[in-house]
Amino acid sequence: MEIIVENFKPKVTRPFKRKNEYWIKLILPDGEEYIMKFKTPLEAEDAIYGMLDDLQVYGGKVKLKLREGNVIEDIEVLELYKPSAKELVEEYFGG
Repeated sequence: MEIIVENFKPKVTRPFKRKNEYWIKLILPDGEEYIMKFKTPLEAEDAIYGMLDDLQVYGGKVKLKLREGNVIEDIEVLELYKPSAKELVEEYFGG
């Protein structure tokens, strides 16, 4: 199943071991949860601090390929909501 999530800005849990896999949960602001599974803790850490880093900070529009249980098989970032430096400065100084 494929779905498009408009405001994908997940909070990501630390990897935890389940069976012979390492799982991380992606929790969206609306409370919806998704799971990603990895073979090693290093792969899970790479996902958290690598491919998911910008989405955790800025959010974006993504297409998720899911299997049963909201397990993510693939993420395609369609748009990253990364503000410009000017927008960040204005937000910081309340402009």
